[in-house]
Amino acid sequence: MLSRAASLRWSRTMASGTENEEALDDELDQPDGAGFVPPIIVARYGVLTALTAAVTFATFIYFAPTKGYFNMGDSMVFFCAFAFGWRAGAICGGVGSAVADVLLGAGFFAPYTFLAKGSEGLVAGVIGRLNGGSKLAKVLGVSAGGTCMVVTYLLCEVFLLNVGWGAALAEAPGNVIQVIVGGTVGTLLAWYVKRVYPSSGAL
Repeated sequence: MLSRAASLRWSRTMASGTENEEALDDELDQPDGAGFVPPIIVARYGVLTALTAAVTFATFIYFAPTKGYFNMGDSMVFFCAFAFGWRAGAICGGVGSAVADVLLGAGFFAPYTFLAKGSEGLVAGVIGRLNGGSKLAKVLGVSAGGTCMVVTYLLCEVFLLNVGWGAALAEAPGNVIQVIVGGTVGTLLAWYVKRVYPSSGAL
C-alpha cells in the first residue's frame, strides 16, 4: 500500500501532469507525519543503489598505479540525479559506488568513493534541475558534478592514500572520460525514462 505522501503525489501528478514534478518530488521525499521516510522512497533508493553497484562492478577496468579502476558507474550516478533528484544522486550514487568498491576488493577506497560519487550526484542533481531542467543545466550539472568527483579522488589519493602526484594525475584523465561517457549515458537514460514514464517520480 502506498503511504499517504506517495498517494498524494500520485493523484496530484495525474491531475497536473509533469510541470510541477520537481516541487512534488521534494514533497514526497519529506518524512510523513509520523517522522518516517515513505516506503516507496526506501524501495526506490534501494533499487537504484543496487543498480549503481551492479553497473560499477560489471564494468571495472583495473588501474594498477593507484589500485583504483575505470568503470561506467557514473552513468547510474547521473541517471539517479537527473531522473529522481539530488537526494537519489547523492545517496544511491555514493552508497552504490562504495559498495562496489567493497565487492571488488578495494574496500579501502570505499569512504573516498562515497564522498566522490556522492558529491557528484548531489551537485549534478541540484544544478541539473535549474531552469526547468534545461539541456544547459544538465551539461553544467555533469560538468560540475564530474569536477567534484575527479578533484575528490585526486586529493584523496595524494594526501590520504599517499600514491603520489604522478600516479594520481595519471588516473585523472580516466576519471574525466568516466564523467563524459557516464554523463552522456546517464542523461540520455534519464531523459528516456521521464519521456516514457512521465510520472516516474511517483513510482
